[in-house]
Amino acid sequence: MASTLVSALSVILCALALILYSSPAEAQADLALDCCLTVSRKVIPKHVLLTYRRQFRVDGCPRDAVVFITRKGLNLCAPPAEDEDWVKKTIKVLDTRLRNCKEIKFREKRCHALKNLSF
Repeated sequence: MASTLVSALSVILCALALILYSSPAEAQADLALDCCLTVSRKVIPKHVLLTYRRQFRVDGCPRDAVVFITRKGLNLCAPPAEDEDWVKKTIKVLDTRLRNCKEIKFREKRCHALKNLSF
């Protein structure tokens, strides 16, 4: 009986060790970035955009970029703001829009889509 208990305990400990050992790899796989491989220098109309995020090489992506997210949920890759003046202006417009929506607590219709985003 004691050997059966030791054997069962050994199996449980091995299974636990395997689970703990494999968890970091799974966690890293879940954190994979969706990176822009190319960027477009074509100006994107501001009225179709909802927000943006910045992409950096140091985070594991092949190039620095600004990823604009449209109202329909598309990700559009643009060059960094330092490289293109229109990108800098578009970011400023989106930041102002977000700030204004926060001030009115997202009550206006144009702000509803921004309310559920995490900033």
